[in-house]
Amino acid sequence: MNGLSIDTMALEEAAASLRNGEVLCYPTETFFAVGCSAFDVNAIVRVYAAKRRPDSMPLPVIVGSREQLDMLTDVRSPLVDKLADHFWPGSLSILVTASDAVPAILTGETGRVAVRLTPHPVAGALCLAAGVPLVSTSANLSGHPAVTEGRCLDPELVRATGGILDLPPAPAGGRASTLVEIVGPDAVRILRSGAVEAADIAASGILVA
Repeated sequence: MNGLSIDTMALEEAAASLRNGEVLCYPTETFFAVGCSAFDVNAIVRVYAAKRRPDSMPLPVIVGSREQLDMLTDVRSPLVDKLADHFWPGSLSILVTASDAVPAILTGETGRVAVRLTPHPVAGALCLAAGVPLVSTSANLSGHPAVTEGRCLDPELVRATGGILDLPPAPAGGRASTLVEIVGPDAVRILRSGAVEAADIAASGILVA
């Protein structure tokens, strides 16, 4: 899908829109994402609707700093910190216990949320400028391919949002983030294979169950 005609926005404008409850498309390290504040129920509902995604499926979240992780979870095992030390910023998403501040709809009623510290400079800066972790799900209609160029975003999806933050560097494509859950004091289980290999996790001294 080419030739999308829509005004893009600057970082501060985008951050202000997110603080005001808007939904936006923005670049990440792999693909364009569509997202909003991780704490805004109405905006989260709009993300599900924009993607035509069942609201029983949890939405992943990105943070712009390690400190923003504390906004999402009150449970910090040493293994979460060890994973973050080795793989953040990077394409490793960690499933953590959601705090009471996280809307249940975001977690698909599971009480857990997948979070990563994005290595993309624009996505990270957007989290920090907005002051909150951001929903970060691929900016495509469910079942359609993800995209690496703002001009290739589906017009229907974009019309359901407040606009596009399209600043370099462009997403690099490739594999999505690897998703892990903590299953022991020194062990994780891979729930979704991705950019971080099991061998990389094992090499950090963490058992892959």
